[in-house]
Amino acid sequence: MPGPVVNGVRKDGLPALDQATSAKEVLPFLPLLNEGTIKLILLSSGGVLMARLRNTTDPDGERAYQLIRPLSVIQASSDQPWELQPYLEGLTSQKNIVVYKAAVASILDPDPRLLQVYARNTSQECPPSETPVERLKRAFQEFTECIEDEV
Repeated sequence: MPGPVVNGVRKDGLPALDQATSAKEVLPFLPLLNEGTIKLILLSSGGVLMARLRNTTDPDGERAYQLIRPLSVIQASSDQPWELQPYLEGLTSQKNIVVYKAAVASILDPDPRLLQVYARNTSQECPPSETPVERLKRAFQEFTECIEDEV
């Protein structure tokens, strides 16, 4: 299982980062066809992350999620309501983490503008915005797959 397992980590009380650690490094480009979809992840601890999400399992076979290039979604000023910041920067050099199902309160679709900013900041191809009909088709497909998995 790649990356450290995190169960709602808080960054309170961390020492200040030096300039070398906070320098932005160039990440390899992830095409749209890469596995996983970009989602907002609401953690049980109350934090909000944005990452490319892949389904995986924990050592007991329970559902877990691999987060590719996660960024924290932080409330900013009134002129720009949200800001994306590196998640776990200075704690680890790994760019991918795995979180257990218990650490995730909800998985949401991001606003298209926030999605574009995330894709640009993490060097990923941004999926085109879906029309309402496409969203309805995708929701029906997910519902059908969910029913088939339970049978």
